[in-house]
Amino acid sequence: MSYKGTCIEINLNNLKKNLNYIRNKVNNQTKILCVVKANGYGSDSIEIGKYLEKNEVDYLAVAYTNEGVKLRKSGIKIPILVLHPQFGDFTEIIKNDLEPSIYSFRILEAFLSKSEKHPFHIKFNTGLNRLGFSINDINKLYNILRTNSNIKYIFSHLGASEDLEEKKFTLNQINLFQKIIEKIENKFGKKFNKHLLNSSGILNYPKYQFDMVRTGIALYGYGNNKIYKNQLKPVLFLKSVISQIHEIKKGESVGYNRGFTANNSIKIAIV
Repeated sequence: MSYKGTCIEINLNNLKKNLNYIRNKVNNQTKILCVVKANGYGSDSIEIGKYLEKNEVDYLAVAYTNEGVKLRKSGIKIPILVLHPQFGDFTEIIKNDLEPSIYSFRILEAFLSKSEKHPFHIKFNTGLNRLGFSINDINKLYNILRTNSNIKYIFSHLGASEDLEEKKFTLNQINLFQKIIEKIENKFGKKFNKHLLNSSGILNYPKYQFDMVRTGIALYGYGNNKIYKNQLKPVLFLKSVISQIHEIKKGESVGYNRGFTANNSIKIAIV
């Protein structure tokens, strides 16, 4: 049976408005990467991804390899960054022309065992303390990668860019990233493309756009401050139907274990 009572509605007009708002915050020469992980933040990554490609974004990003493969099979052609590839993923990554984030020596070894010519990004940990190399790993990275010309980007991830009370922490992350850039470029003797800013980073620290920025939650309509309420519009809407309306008297309860008790006579709707 086909049940159409509840659905997620995707407003592509709002998606475009949000994208344009972000574009207005970004320098013309700075590329824009749009994050479509977790099935487009709970929507439809293929519909979102195709629409973003149509609107000429530069990159998409997913968390896991199977998400990127799904986008490729749908016909999406633009570059796709896989933020959290696993040890056994690299055959699929290379086959589907995805770009992995390389974040540890174990993952690097697994990747290079499959290809020394496929493009990739190197992630450094600057304080979020999830994935990433340390600044102290640069010499070892150089010894492994000094003849490799396929490093597309060096990047890191801010941990608290949405919280202006954590400005000192964020600036320390930015400062460490700049030290990493200086050290790795001096060691390799060449410049690398870089990306650091997430959605709140774009809004709060626009000075540090580097070569590309990444937008996730802002793209779907949410900023870190009420001032963005009029500029960023929700893209996803969960809609349903009312099955029944009850009149509940004062003192009557609703649901298992009487989870709600009415303080006065009210109407309730069963959705």
